[in-house]
Amino acid sequence: MAELGTGAVTLDPTHRYRLVVSCNDPVLNGTFLFQLFDKSEPNSPWVSAIGQDYTWLGSPGYCGLFVFEQHYPSTTEGGDATFDNYVATVPAAGAMPTTVTDLSPPPAGKATAFYPTVTVGILDRDTTVDTTSIVLCMDGVWLPHASLTIDTQVHKPNNPSAMKDFPGATVTYAIPTLFAWGSKHTNKVAFMDSLSNWQTNTWTWTSAYAILFATNSLPIGSLSVRGFDTRMAQSTNGGVDLDNSLARALQQLAIPPQIPIDQTATSIVQVLNWNKVSAPPNNVPGLCPGGSINIAVESLAYLELTAGLHRFHINTDDRAGLYSGVSLADANATVLWENPGSTANTTFDFVVEADGLYPVRCIWEETDGGAVLQLWSTNFVTGDPEVLINDPGDPAGVVNAWYPIACKSSSSVTGPYTVASATGATLNQSNIVGTDCSPTVVGSMVTGGTFTVPVVSGATHFYRLDGPRATKITNISKGTSSVVITYQVQ
Repeated sequence: MAELGTGAVTLDPTHRYRLVVSCNDPVLNGTFLFQLFDKSEPNSPWVSAIGQDYTWLGSPGYCGLFVFEQHYPSTTEGGDATFDNYVATVPAAGAMPTTVTDLSPPPAGKATAFYPTVTVGILDRDTTVDTTSIVLCMDGVWLPHASLTIDTQVHKPNNPSAMKDFPGATVTYAIPTLFAWGSKHTNKVAFMDSLSNWQTNTWTWTSAYAILFATNSLPIGSLSVRGFDTRMAQSTNGGVDLDNSLARALQQLAIPPQIPIDQTATSIVQVLNWNKVSAPPNNVPGLCPGGSINIAVESLAYLELTAGLHRFHINTDDRAGLYSGVSLADANATVLWENPGSTANTTFDFVVEADGLYPVRCIWEETDGGAVLQLWSTNFVTGDPEVLINDPGDPAGVVNAWYPIACKSSSSVTGPYTVASATGATLNQSNIVGTDCSPTVVGSMVTGGTFTVPVVSGATHFYRLDGPRATKITNISKGTSSVVITYQVQ
């Protein structure tokens, strides 16, 4: 049995699956084929593994399913598995026709791209596919054959170099339409083989790209002071590197922290643009120049975004993630981007449902070495020059970031509370002096501020503040047309 290559297949624990293993006549394009089906789409596989030049006990043309692990995580080498609810048959010679091996977007699955590409893999076995006969249907409409790209091979890039391509066809169609989020779509592929037999496969999938929902936003104009609220936590750990992961960062940022913290600082910053190796260095607020071992940083803001497609560019060393949900601290927030490796310098895209101010949370960690986090935006359609998020110079195309504390009001003490129409706001700030580099100023901390809101006529009105940390209203002064609310950060 030839090696099938490496690669992980992630299964949805809420779905049920069926694995089909087959082989065909080795004289006629002999292959060893695994096909994985979602049982809700039992006739259309969404992934496969293909091998060639197989033997079973030295005899070509027979197949078997086995499990083997070279370095078993115990004192015993080997592997074991249990196969339940299976059936095995021996087809007649030459009775294994060409078959569909791979479908994308996956049957009963989700398409995370804005403009997904429909892909169909068709493998030659005892019969071969007639590539001129291939047709593809999209939501009930048969597409012109000329709109399809057809390659006369099935590609398996994870296989060894001599086994990456197999006879058959790979059909692709780039969808030019931005489908509504959550909409369901149906594809159908049909083709004829060398014996003039037709085969049809039908499957459905759901559009599920990253989107920010309007219900999570504040109205534009709700906030009037720009900036990110940034909190840094550092565990020097005696100069020893901690785990290089976002999970470790969240442990440091937890309140109370779940691992020992040596220093922490909370600041207001205008841009996420830190680079320890730049000249002069842009240091993370709260850190003395040059000290960035084992840090975790959380940055919160409301981004002013227009409806439609957006593209951001992030440069990070080490890991980072950007999230948006129903609130700044939503544990189930949409993941706009996370980097799987220790560094990244890439773009990512998302859709905004309607104009508004959307809560975002950026988590970044640095273990040791270079410390970089930079976040830009660019025009998705025109490719305009990239601009730092909230660039205080207000260049064309800048995405404003508003400091994340809002004044909300209600006619009842129990709510519901909605954002008050603030006519003005101020933030009080004090310098942060470095613990190990006094009197060097290493940041600016928000200590309180004021909101000015219009007077609401009629019954008694109640106010509350919604921000990243606990606040205390220290004074309310009512004039003829406005109310000034003074607060302190606790």
